[in-house]
Amino acid sequence: MKYIESILEFFNTYIFGPALPFVIFIVGTFLFIKYGSFILTKPSKIIYVLTSKNENEGMSPLKSAVLALASTLGVGNIVGVSTAIYSGGAGAVFWLTLSAFAAMPLKYGEVVLAMKYRIDDGKEKRGGAMYYMRDALNMPFLSVIFAFLCIANSITVGNIVQINAVTESFSHVFSIKPIYLGIVISAIVFISIYKGAKRISDITATVIPIVTLVYIVLSLYIIITNADKLYGVIKLIFVEAFNFKAFLGGVGGYTISRAMRYGVARGIMSNEAGSGTSPIAHAKSNLSNPVEQGFWGIFEVFADTVVMCNLTAFVILLSFDEFVIEKGLSGMELVLASYGKYIGSSAGFVIAISVLLFAYATVICQGFYGVECVAYLTKNKKYQFIYRILFCVAVIYGSVASSKIMWGLTDLNISVMTVINTLCILIASGEISKATHDYFKK
Repeated sequence: MKYIESILEFFNTYIFGPALPFVIFIVGTFLFIKYGSFILTKPSKIIYVLTSKNENEGMSPLKSAVLALASTLGVGNIVGVSTAIYSGGAGAVFWLTLSAFAAMPLKYGEVVLAMKYRIDDGKEKRGGAMYYMRDALNMPFLSVIFAFLCIANSITVGNIVQINAVTESFSHVFSIKPIYLGIVISAIVFISIYKGAKRISDITATVIPIVTLVYIVLSLYIIITNADKLYGVIKLIFVEAFNFKAFLGGVGGYTISRAMRYGVARGIMSNEAGSGTSPIAHAKSNLSNPVEQGFWGIFEVFADTVVMCNLTAFVILLSFDEFVIEKGLSGMELVLASYGKYIGSSAGFVIAISVLLFAYATVICQGFYGVECVAYLTKNKKYQFIYRILFCVAVIYGSVASSKIMWGLTDLNISVMTVINTLCILIASGEISKATHDYFKK
């Protein structure tokens, strides 16, 4: 196990650690200048589209966006943020937030491409990064590789990591043996994903708004009632993000790069921008205009990272010295301790249930992504059934797996996917730019 951890740490620290922030920020900034400036100059248009009624047949753009949000709103918003702060310091929160604004044009671009190159097989619409890699970029071999990576991603970050966080929180709060909880969740997940996209979207459209609202209210209550400490928290974030004093001493370069690495990695893990997964859900939308569905992609990143991740981060940083510096807590322990300090023993119950519901929605959505990738690779439904069985077995494994190895695998897999897909979006940026400019000219 130590050998595997060392290999993963090497790739994540020395190869993708420096590469991922560079790729996201450079490409994201370039795409923002090329076609994404409307995010700041025309917010009223985005809001108008998001609030407009839609009476077309099929899956509504809201449902497809909530389906995508089900994948992004999960453990990344809670445990992922905790891990980023523990590993990269308070400065990771700055880079996490900044990565969201660089990620918005990426998410928008991949959704536009997915909508433009989706197919209709007579029963339902299918789309995603695999389709535009094949049809827009004429890279069928790369599309196959990406489909396999997406399947692996659905099993690691979309399944094992989520379940691991659930069982960790429940074992702390309710003293339930992880393996028993894993078996129960596995059975529920199998029933949920067996009916396909419509059943999954119906479930997520019910679960996600409720649990999100509860989590937002709880976090805001803690932040508002401790408003006198906010200046210190914000100062800490910026000091550690740009530690120029330490930099002059030769340490700042490492400090800043570490904060950047973990902030960006967890931000991308949370909002999935550029990774090519959520376009699979957006492609189900009944909207005919790719640009308007792209607006929902922008909203997805904003809601996930700018709002949800920062709520978790601020609650944790209110007790940064006590729990991170002095006690060295991380992961679910850090989250439970931070919320528990301000709302008492009920924090464990609320957080455990929130993690369970977020993780459940994420897992069934990622199971759907995996099925769609299998369907891309082969039309034989037997393989889709085999995948569902393996996916549910992974739920049980996730309940007892080593979280350190799983986070390492998650970082590596999603980093590879993000680099590949982001470069593909860059290659197709002229097409995205034309569609955007034509839309706003009307």
